[in-house]
Amino acid sequence: MRTSPAAVANAVRDIPLIPGTPFGGGFYAGDFLLDGKLAVLIVAPKAEGETILQWKTRETSTKGARSLRDGMANSAAMADAHHPAATFCRDLRIGGFSDWYLPSRHEAALLAESLMPGSGGVPEQTTADAFQEGGPEAFDQAWYWTSTEDSPGFAWIQYFFYGYQHYLIKSAECRVRAVRKIIL
Repeated sequence: MRTSPAAVANAVRDIPLIPGTPFGGGFYAGDFLLDGKLAVLIVAPKAEGETILQWKTRETSTKGARSLRDGMANSAAMADAHHPAATFCRDLRIGGFSDWYLPSRHEAALLAESLMPGSGGVPEQTTADAFQEGGPEAFDQAWYWTSTEDSPGFAWIQYFFYGYQHYLIKSAECRVRAVRKIIL
């Protein structure tokens, strides 16, 4: 079913312009194109939507979890007990929403670009007080899992200090922060 131009215009009008603004059960993190459509990324509140878990309990391939841009599709491919990080995100019910998932590499990079606090010589990325270093919603200066698989034994991680991405063995424990998106 195609969305009417009026419905898209109304939805766009309601989207915050400043990352870190409360929106959609969490906080507006930015927008990006996904399959030619505008997608709005929302990051979960830290208290409810962040933890430390393994990406996978064993180093085997996860068919369908290699998208660089679509964390929801990756997370859907990781719908079993062997994928603790994705399962945690998919099981969340925050702000009346149940469509949370583990972000893709691209979505995690957008989070870092929009909401990473400045410190250690890195310029400030966000003006949102809650996401500033020491704020209640701030990302830790640590590695966070993405939902993007690198190879059978490794998956991609995002560093919330300098903004780097790398890969790590899937059975390691890293921080996890859930997101959801709205497609316009």
